[in-house]
Parts: sequence; structure tokens; C-alpha cells
Amino acid sequence: MPVGLLSLLFLIIVVVSAGGSREAEAERWANHDNQQTRSLTRELYPVRPTIEGWTTSGIFERAHPIDDETFRSVMILSNTTRRVLKAPDGITSLEGFYPNRSYTFTHTPRGGFSFYAPGPEDVDLTTAREATFAYTVLFPDGFEWVKGGKLPGFFGGTDFNNSLSCSGGRKATDCFSIRLMWRRGGMGEFYTYLPPFTVPGYEANEAQCHVPPYSECNPKYGNSIGRGAFNFASGERGTVAMRVLLNDAGVANGELELWYNEESVISLGGLIIRDSGKGRLRGLMMQTFFGGKGPPGQGRYLRPTI
Repeated sequence: MPVGLLSLLFLIIVVVSAGGSREAEAERWANHDNQQTRSLTRELYPVRPTIEGWTTSGIFERAHPIDDETFRSVMILSNTTRRVLKAPDGITSLEGFYPNRSYTFTHTPRGGFSFYAPGPEDVDLTTAREATFAYTVLFPDGFEWVKGGKLPGFFGGTDFNNSLSCSGGRKATDCFSIRLMWRRGGMGEFYTYLPPFTVPGYEANEAQCHVPPYSECNPKYGNSIGRGAFNFASGERGTVAMRVLLNDAGVANGELELWYNEESVISLGGLIIRDSGKGRLRGLMMQTFFGGKGPPGQGRYLRPTI
């Protein structure tokens, strides 16, 4: 049975001001003579202009190294494997490894990895009302999807420490997390912890439960949004880009959108993502693990960009 490897290349775009050097650089690469570079740039930058951000992608100038100093990593889960190396397609990436029969972080052995990443100090994500986080994903030939697994996304809330809480079955109105998942057969989806629509004043968030082709609002755990709107493919690299627009305080006008290979596949609005003006995007929730019993020895690679 082949070892499974997953490679991710990350990009985060933070909308904080109009124009700027990062915008000009993105436009230059989006019109690059090399078709592959041009295509990747457009997939990673679906929202232009008005961007500021950081990247670890070597195709861009001033790319950051893939390390804990860049991420400013905190809450690093022990007894997991994180290595920076070249993926099978030659792209330098962050690898997470899933040992035989690993699933979730409460079982032994632990697979994947988990840490929280505010990112470089020169890009303050907490000032942004809108942000996009993009990465490429390489699942190798023979990757066993099993029941599914988590992929990285955003987290936020009224303060940094409190923002770490919205996952693992804890739902609240003062924090949120917005990640991705793969499911059986490679079906992709948003996986969200937003203020529960069962709480008075947050009824608008029931809109999550009706996104085609299939959505399920779990009363205890996270919500599966738009499952099957796209499919990850094994043996070839794909690009996902998630956009979050925070709602105005007290107004149901928050938005989520997801692109896969430059195509918008999930889009919904009218949401309450934060409960007040104190609610902010706080960083990247850098987690990956199998949600059910994992197959023998699988792994994955990641490469972050903001």
C-alpha cells in the first residue's frame, strides 16, 4: 500500500488598503510570460486589487521561509511530525505525516499537526475586515480518503486566547473558525464554527445549512457546508482559496467564498461571523488530521502564503 503524501502551498491576502506594492507584484505575475506561473498566480489571487499580505511561495519576491518564525507559531501540538522538504512534484513544502491508524488528536498515535499562526508582524491580520487564504494541495496517487480529514483555515474572535476555543465541539458567539475538509472520495467543503443560529439574534446563520449540493449543521460539532461542490483529486495539484468578509457589528452581512482552481464553487452571504466590533481575524488555524480512522502511514505537505 503506497504512502500517502499531501502537499499544500499557502497564500493569504489581507484587504487592508487600496493598492500597494503587493498588488502591483500580483498583477505582474498574473501576466507573466510563463503560463504555469501566470496560472498559479491567478488561482492564488482570486480577489484583486486592494491587497496586502505575505507569502512563502518562491514565485513571488520577498517570499518568507516556511518556519515557525514566519508563522509566529503558538500552541504547537507535541508528538506530531512537521518537516519542510520537497514534495514529490519538487515544491518545497511543509509535510504532515499520518501514522498508521491515526485519527483526531485525542488518540494515539497522533497524525498530522496542529498550531496557530498569527503570521509575520508586518501584516496585521486583526486590522482586516476581509481576507483571503489560498493554498495548493497535492494528494498523491493512491491517497486513501477514508471518512475525511481537516485542512487549515482562519480563526478569530474577541481576543487571541478566546479565539483558540471554537473547535472540537465548542461553539460560542465570541469566536469562530473557518476551515476546509475533504470527505469520502475527495469531496471538498467548508467546515465552520460560527455563532450558533439556535442562539437568539443569530438566526441568520442557518443559511449555512442550505448550501448546495449538500450541507449539514451539526448540533455539537462543526458545520459541513457545500460538501461535494468540488472534489480534490489524487495525483494532481489543485488550488483552494477561501475568502472571509466579517460582518458589521450587529448586522448579518458577513460572507464566505471558496474557489477551487480559479472557479468559485461555494459562496454565501448574510452571515453573522462575529458578535461585535471586537471580533477580529486572529490568524491561521494550521491543523490537519484524519477525522475518522486513518489508513496506514499517510502524509501531506503544506506551503503557506499570506
